[in-house]
Amino acid sequence: MSINNNTIQNSIHELESHLFHDNIFNENESHPLLLLHSQLQEIDIEPQLTTIDEKRQIISLLNYFQINYLYNFLDKYFSNIPLSILKALFDIIRFQMNINMNIDQSVTDYYFDLSLTYLTGNSTIDYLNSKKETNTNIDELFLNLFSSIGSRSVYIKTNLSYSICVSHKNIPTFFQLNSSTEHLLQSFIVYLNNLFFNNCQQYQSHNSILKWLLTMTNIYGFVPYFVKTNYPNTVLQWMMIKRDQAEHICINLWFFIINLLHNLARHRMGGKALNKLKAIDILKQWKDQYISELLLKQNNENDKDILIAYYLVYAILLEPKELKKENISNIQTVLDYILERTVQAFNSSELCFGPYNICEYLNGLAKFVVNDKFLIYIMSRDNIFNLFIEKFLLFNNIYQSTDLNTIICSSLYTIFWSISFQAEYHAKLKSIENFIQYVEQISKLESIDEHAVMMKRAAKGILFNLDLIEMDVQPIEENINVIGNNQIKLMISYAHKDATFCQKLVTSLQERFQGEIWVDFNKLSAPYEDDWEEIAKAITQCNVILMIVTENYCSSKSCRREVIHADKRNKRMIPIYLGKDYKPEDWFEIRVGSAAWVRFGDKRNHDEVMEILFKLINAQDKIKQNNNDNTFIQKLQTNAFIANNNNQTTQIPLSIDSNPVETVTSSDSIPLSSNSNTLNNVTPTNPIEQWTCEEVQQWLRLPPSVLQLSSGQALSVYMNLLLHEDAQYDEYEHRMRHHGVTREQFANLISSYLCIHSNESILTELPDQWTQKEIKFWFQQNHLSNYLLNILNLMNGSQLITYAELLINSPSRIDNEFIRLQNQIENDLFHLDEYARFLSGLKKLVKQSKL
Repeated sequence: MSINNNTIQNSIHELESHLFHDNIFNENESHPLLLLHSQLQEIDIEPQLTTIDEKRQIISLLNYFQINYLYNFLDKYFSNIPLSILKALFDIIRFQMNINMNIDQSVTDYYFDLSLTYLTGNSTIDYLNSKKETNTNIDELFLNLFSSIGSRSVYIKTNLSYSICVSHKNIPTFFQLNSSTEHLLQSFIVYLNNLFFNNCQQYQSHNSILKWLLTMTNIYGFVPYFVKTNYPNTVLQWMMIKRDQAEHICINLWFFIINLLHNLARHRMGGKALNKLKAIDILKQWKDQYISELLLKQNNENDKDILIAYYLVYAILLEPKELKKENISNIQTVLDYILERTVQAFNSSELCFGPYNICEYLNGLAKFVVNDKFLIYIMSRDNIFNLFIEKFLLFNNIYQSTDLNTIICSSLYTIFWSISFQAEYHAKLKSIENFIQYVEQISKLESIDEHAVMMKRAAKGILFNLDLIEMDVQPIEENINVIGNNQIKLMISYAHKDATFCQKLVTSLQERFQGEIWVDFNKLSAPYEDDWEEIAKAITQCNVILMIVTENYCSSKSCRREVIHADKRNKRMIPIYLGKDYKPEDWFEIRVGSAAWVRFGDKRNHDEVMEILFKLINAQDKIKQNNNDNTFIQKLQTNAFIANNNNQTTQIPLSIDSNPVETVTSSDSIPLSSNSNTLNNVTPTNPIEQWTCEEVQQWLRLPPSVLQLSSGQALSVYMNLLLHEDAQYDEYEHRMRHHGVTREQFANLISSYLCIHSNESILTELPDQWTQKEIKFWFQQNHLSNYLLNILNLMNGSQLITYAELLINSPSRIDNEFIRLQNQIENDLFHLDEYARFLSGLKKLVKQSKL
């Protein structure tokens, strides 16, 4: 007899049709059980007659038959069996399977296939879609059992190797999207919708189904299956349920839902689908309804878990430019939780803590540190910097061993790239020899692996920020004759999200501009930002850089790197702002400051702004040609901003909002006298914070090519950054010295600022005898803002000491005072890091007063 799957399947179907009929046990030669027996016996005797795949299909058919047999048996005798006994029976079966998988993890495939056999069966699909009139309790017991077994088998698989979950290359094959599994995923949506929207209380398997969905979407390679079956839209629909209609949805269910959203979001396809559906807006609305009270309670680990889950999703989906607007006070508690979990996960042998692996925590931190406030707060935590260094060195040794280790290493590189933008960490990072060696090795890595490319890009960014990359390019001055004396070489720096405007700008420039225009989409192959050497070379060899400055630009690490590179090479920069209200971030103001700029989207039309831009480009080039032979030390002059005896000037429009012309000198310069070691500053009479751009430049007595600051506030920010010795060393050695500024001049510049800032006040040894003037100087010494000083309005040292003693001796007062001060200081200008400095200073004052 020839055996194939069809004959066995026919025998099973015939046997099922005889189940529980009175004649089921009547013996005859054509009995389906006897036929099935002989068919399987033949396979057992001659196994070579059937293939492995055929045998697997037979096992699947037999499994389903056995399950169906048990189902029909229980269904027939259900009325005679107490429900509590039935539940205990199913739990015993589940426990037995779980124990078996824990003992012998090789059986996980078998149990997963067994569960999938039941879940994809027609009877189950009909029940999930509410098309089956049957005993609900029996269906729920079976559904709960097999969805639980399926999720447990996958959980054990991923625990054996978490790389299964994170690999972008190796997608597991034990679950694939086909017609039967697609029907299953769609049917789960119908079942859960009935629970969430219709509050169907008879549906008791929602927890096990949601766990199944979580374990499956936790595998990166499976996420596209769920995107194709509309899960992004479904999950967001659940999150849009109003609070008064969601009393049946407990906090544990929300935890499942928000984590399902997190699993979808971490895949590019899922993130794209969610952003298309405006997931961030829905997420924020959900937070306002459900999360706010958790921020106040924080009673248990479950509350912490859901807060962490929310903000991990938030960080993945939110654009960097939006993340930079976040207030540290809104997220400070959650950052503490994530850091705490990160430390605990690193200390775990499985690299897990709570519901997440270490790579999930690190990925969240890598997103958060694009915000400088968040980064500073994270680095202020005890031993966090040392922990990151320790793990960075460890995982650089083993990053190629597993996909998980590669991803952990990639996240650490991203975090250190952000850290490297902070000048106070430069000396510390450079002093760690192994750190620099690993970064240099990765910067030369040749690989097309997605994470290796990210690591290489971050490594180059770190080396560049630490001034450890030497670009082998010739300065533009040596190539002027090749271009022609009357032609200018432009380079356009922009964020790729602003590519549409950039292309329009290039088209407008090409209509009238005769010189060379370097822009990446005309010069490089995609992805443009990966070819940093060519971009750096273009910056070095151009005459003028046009920067399209938007939120996208200021939030881009690559664009920030380009600005720094241009600034260090004394390049002439023209910011191009989009929109009438946009103001750049502080780091851009400090680097580019008072450079002449234009703005599109304001009261002037496109052609008018282009006319001003052409004048700016040409005027900048004239200044460059006139000053081409001057050395930097000659440019450092006492009359840098007034006309010389020849009274020659060039007209330059500074912005389209102001008078279109402003007089700027382009004449020969008078160098500093040979015995002059100071910069003879002219000091305005009003407070530093109120100084205009012109007053700042007048006081600095430095040409804009050396230092450009747009206001007194920018000057204060710049000088406060230089209050640390490491920052002073870095600024002088890597910038000022190359512009011809002597050590004495640089020291006197800082000294003059401190002298003005303190009004030459000298603090007495007894704080309770201080005057208002001395209190103000104490605030400045501790880097405390004038906003805080003005709010407190302390008249003398005695009041200051009394205030300090009342505050620091009461923990509740410390908390309440922070909230009070934060509410009184407008525009989000008072943060926890300043409050910590304030308290620390007060404690020292009280101690000093008692002594």
